[in-house]
Amino acid sequence: MNSESQSTFMKNCIEQGVITSLNPCSIVVDLRKVVNHPYLIQMPLVPGTKEPLIDENLVLKAGKMLVLDAMLAKLKSRGHKVLIFSQWRSVLDLIEEFMLLRGYNYCRLDGSTKVMDRAQSISAFNKDPKIFAFLLSTRAGGLGINLTAADTVIIYDSDWNPQCDLQAQDRCHRIGQTKPVVVYRLTTDGTIDRRMVERATGKRRLEKLIIKQGHFVGHKNIKKLESNGELSPEELLKLLNSKDYTREVQANGYVFSDAELNQLLDRSEMLEDSAAKTKKPSKRKLACEDAPKLFEVL
Repeated sequence: MNSESQSTFMKNCIEQGVITSLNPCSIVVDLRKVVNHPYLIQMPLVPGTKEPLIDENLVLKAGKMLVLDAMLAKLKSRGHKVLIFSQWRSVLDLIEEFMLLRGYNYCRLDGSTKVMDRAQSISAFNKDPKIFAFLLSTRAGGLGINLTAADTVIIYDSDWNPQCDLQAQDRCHRIGQTKPVVVYRLTTDGTIDRRMVERATGKRRLEKLIIKQGHFVGHKNIKKLESNGELSPEELLKLLNSKDYTREVQANGYVFSDAELNQLLDRSEMLEDSAAKTKKPSKRKLACEDAPKLFEVL
């Protein structure tokens, strides 16, 4: 859903009384819901019942779901295993309905998952090749979980705090991971999504400014570090202008073409780099240069 569609949908919801509160905080939450999926604002029901109507419109009504559908079909055919993160349990509910609609085997973990079920799901995902995807809430699935069977992370919606997303994507980038890991962040251009990503990017830049090679960098320390050859104004500018993602990918049309999708999912270059590294003698198992590649998908 683009920014124009989002605006029209929100106006209709307000006029129809679906959205009654105009509190600024509430509006931001509602905008985030609309970007993720309009069904979070108003779920269609089976005529004459109170049962939710689940059909192909579940995919067609949301831009992110269209992209997710296309990506997962390709990833599954290529033998990849995927982690899908969202901030919202309600979004995970919709993605779960989508997984059932497409017949994908999956596990799920959120804040309501019991400890025993949690351990069983993690074990099943890591050991069973038939389980294709793992749905996780970003906060609940961010710490203490090892899911190295996955080699792909899809962040369906971002957190205001960039550290939460970083912790989430590290679930499959752990000691024991033998495959290159790719992270895709789904964002809708011209919407609250972009504001959130830009805000998170700003926070990450501040972190890089404050912490550089284990040293605190404040305005009082810049001259000292510069004299030690540790930080120059050019390096400082480079840190501030740096991006967390490797590449930004945007569809030329309403959705990605088959060629664009193949290019987006191509990881042959990463496999070549990984193969080259394994030929070099090294005692390390995991290092910073092995970090997962992050793609912004618009």
